Amino acid sequence: MYKVAIVEDDPLFRKELAGIAASVEGIVVIGVFNQGEEFLSQIKRIQPDILFLDIGLPGISGIQVADFVRPNFPFVEIVFITADDDSLQDAFRLYAADYIAKPLDTERLYKTLTRIVNKFIVSDAKIELKCYESIKILNQRDIRFIEAQKKKTIVYTHNDTLVCLQSISDLEVQLDKKLFFRTGRSYLVNLKLVESIKISSRTTYQINFNGLKSCAYLPKQLYSEFRLRIKDLNKIEGEGVG
Repeated sequence: MYKVAIVEDDPLFRKELAGIAASVEGIVVIGVFNQGEEFLSQIKRIQPDILFLDIGLPGISGIQVADFVRPNFPFVEIVFITADDDSLQDAFRLYAADYIAKPLDTERLYKTLTRIVNKFIVSDAKIELKCYESIKILNQRDIRFIEAQKKKTIVYTHNDTLVCLQSISDLEVQLDKKLFFRTGRSYLVNLKLVESIKISSRTTYQINFNGLKSCAYLPKQLYSEFRLRIKDLNKIEGEGVG
């Protein structure tokens, strides 16, 4: 089941939205909030997969909530709710899954939720890692990057660093080609989880990930392709917006 949180200050609209969301197969509503501050105090506990977020909240705005959520919980699908189109640019900037106007378009909401659930099913694909003492099964989207080191391969995830026996090329075959990019011989990078990129030397860039000290590297000749791949991924993520 995929978990939905709703942050909306209008109680009638909030109830209607929760009822429709709960009726979609594969969805469970795990939290409803009328303020952004209240939601942010609970986000680590409830860990939503989908967030319906009113832009015009009292206190901190929906955009401010999303500015916190996006870097810290990169896989949460954000659906903005608003009575006007003034924040459409922010919706694109924050890779919103959709931008739903009031009054609620029920048909569009169903389509949005169905599209997100189908996307989750695809992105939840697993990868098998053969480690020294066991076989680990990981969700692909939990991998930040993979590094080839001599005769071993290091897999960096959100919570762990794993040493596996397969070559980086063997792992590349199992990974989603839209999500992962090979930055030369030694690195496979999850484009969704890149936090920043900066110049490392005359010939390379350093790729950084949120909350991770280890980093990957990118040859300058691949920089344009790397940026294009991130742009294409963001375009896919934002196809529902508009």
